[in-house]
Amino acid sequence: MPRKGVTLTKKSYGDLSDTNGLAAYRERYLEWMGIRNYSDKSRESRELYINYFIKWCEERGLTQPAEITKQIIERYQRYLYHYRKDNGEPLSFQSQHSRLGALRAFFKYLSKHNYTLYNPAADIELPKLEKRLPKHVLTIE
Repeated sequence: MPRKGVTLTKKSYGDLSDTNGLAAYRERYLEWMGIRNYSDKSRESRELYINYFIKWCEERGLTQPAEITKQIIERYQRYLYHYRKDNGEPLSFQSQHSRLGALRAFFKYLSKHNYTLYNPAADIELPKLEKRLPKHVLTIE
């Protein structure tokens, strides 16, 4: 674990030399988020979740945003549901929701700025999050 104030270099997926590839658009999206004054934490988490998706796409030979369809996003959603961490546990529904929400925002950006013809992630249904009661309830004491 690094000392406080020391940042680790993150593995970034995708070919940045391909100006029409997913990785190049990811960089444009992150720059746009900076211009729009999104917090550093928001940009970091979205970069991480988009990197997971780009890695998954590269394993399947998908490199261009135009190749991504609603069916591919749904396949990725099924992959997240069946994915198991190193300890054998599945991803929580909150984690799945966060990863898919970042993708939805990324593709919304791409379609809004006319990089893609349509948003393939617009109609995906995100996992329903559980509603828990508070753990600590006030008592008379």
